[in-house]
Amino acid sequence: MASIRLFLTLTLIAIIVLVSFLSSLRGYRQSMTEAETLFDMQLQEHAKLLSLADLNRGRVIEELLLPRQANTQLSTESLIAYQVFDEEGGLLLRSVVAPSEPMSPREVGYSDRNFNGYRWRVLVVREANNGHWVMVAQRLDVRYELAESVILEAVIPTVLGIPLAALLIWFIVGYGLRPIQQLAQEVRSREVSDLSPVRLDNVPRELTPLTVSTNDLLRRLQSSFSREKRFAADAAHELRTPISILKVQVHNLLAEMESPSATLEELRQGIDAMGHLVEQILVLNRTAPDQYMVQFVPIDLYALAQDVISSEYEQILEREQRFDLEGGSAVVAGDATALRSLILNLIGNASKYSPVGAHIRMRVRTDHEEAILQVEDSGPGIPESYRERVFDRFYRLDGDRHASGVSGSGLGLAIVKHIVEMHGGRIRLSESRELGGLCVTIVFKPLAEETTKGMKA
Repeated sequence: MASIRLFLTLTLIAIIVLVSFLSSLRGYRQSMTEAETLFDMQLQEHAKLLSLADLNRGRVIEELLLPRQANTQLSTESLIAYQVFDEEGGLLLRSVVAPSEPMSPREVGYSDRNFNGYRWRVLVVREANNGHWVMVAQRLDVRYELAESVILEAVIPTVLGIPLAALLIWFIVGYGLRPIQQLAQEVRSREVSDLSPVRLDNVPRELTPLTVSTNDLLRRLQSSFSREKRFAADAAHELRTPISILKVQVHNLLAEMESPSATLEELRQGIDAMGHLVEQILVLNRTAPDQYMVQFVPIDLYALAQDVISSEYEQILEREQRFDLEGGSAVVAGDATALRSLILNLIGNASKYSPVGAHIRMRVRTDHEEAILQVEDSGPGIPESYRERVFDRFYRLDGDRHASGVSGSGLGLAIVKHIVEMHGGRIRLSESRELGGLCVTIVFKPLAEETTKGMKA
């Protein structure tokens, strides 16, 4: 069903049209019957006048029976035909349009006859005093035309009223459905993290079950999200302590041994990977759009990138990699912690998965109504067929045996995508044309200058 409003309007109009048609049809048939009765009574009056009038004053009779009507296009002389016969059947009097032969057999009563190229309604009357036969006839097509003109004048207002009824029904149904629109607007205008009950004034009885069900769903969602958030946060926090202890113990063990074994080195790498995974889970839990309380402020992506690069530059130097930061200021509305985590993951991935001596470049720029953050490297890149899969949680290209030999959690790009979606941006992976590796392009909507000033104030 495309629209309840359209469905109700069309259904009600169809019902009105059907009822109006049936009532009009019944009224038409009944009106035609009454009109025929009236016309038959008119023929009786004509026959009575003929029987009482002086037959030698035929013109007077003609004027009495056939008054001129200015409103009809038909000649009144052709509407009524009459004949008067004596008792033996001799023609005593007839109208202009009446034939010389009897219009009907001499049988008292009404009958339908054909003459002069028309169908006529004929009344035959026998006078008891002088035995004369009086025949009066009226064209049936004229009778029907007159009757239909009267009936149509009564039906046309009903037909013309149907469009007006449709317009009124359209607005009335729309007014009746306003509470549903208000409920939809109330839910649509909420922030992602707002799971409080929906509150509407004067909720109709029919809409109460939907409102109650919606609030019950919101309550269950809030409870489920709270449990998930507490579990992930508590589990990650509880894991931090034993991991830190393991790191200290392994560090001490490596310091005590003159020639550490390969197994011990693998143990250290595994503990580091576990610690990284815990930290990524914490970040993912904090930045998930369905759990993160968004409080945006103006953020300069270029200045934030400079700050993050300075904190990670030691790792880049260890791998003898070249890092360039290009562009200029680009202010967006965002959360500083989330955007820092985004840039940190992009730089970390580019550094880890690129070989020693690789070239990494970050650009921050504005293009018309968009702020663009772009990170390129000269590493192996990601095949086009896998570029959508790498955004899935815990997915790593080639699994645990990544070609680079670098351990990872498979959460970096998932976190990046969550943060981008949280800020209403777009992310795209492609091949770097200049460096040959992976190119990550993120597009945000920048703040207008006046908006930036207002948010800073």
